[in-house]
Amino acid sequence: MQAVLIKMAKGISVCYSEVFPNPNDDYFHFVYIGKTYLVADSYCMNPDCTCQEAVLNFVQAYPREGKKADSFMIRYKLNGRGYKIHDHGRFTRREIKAIVMHFTADTTMLEIFNERFKQMKEKANEILS
Repeated sequence: MQAVLIKMAKGISVCYSEVFPNPNDDYFHFVYIGKTYLVADSYCMNPDCTCQEAVLNFVQAYPREGKKADSFMIRYKLNGRGYKIHDHGRFTRREIKAIVMHFTADTTMLEIFNERFKQMKEKANEILS
């Protein structure tokens, strides 16, 4: 939990699985155009912050032979009104848009992110009290 406190103090988002470890759902995963992606979700744990975002790190799980894994990171708005690319890696904006749209097409994803955001804020309040 020390690492979580350090990240909180520095204003760095914290991965949900770091606070609530569970091998069955540490990462989301899905297949898009024959490629498997893992998605780690992180959240701001500052109880006073009103950012209402999830930081989503998409990693192509099985890169082509001889190449490093491709990844990109976005800041996804928890009101469902879009995202901002934080790091595009080797992906184009168009590729990112298609992958994100595929991943978030199921509206339950937004509900899950909002629930996890709430849990992270509650845990931050618990830690700080």
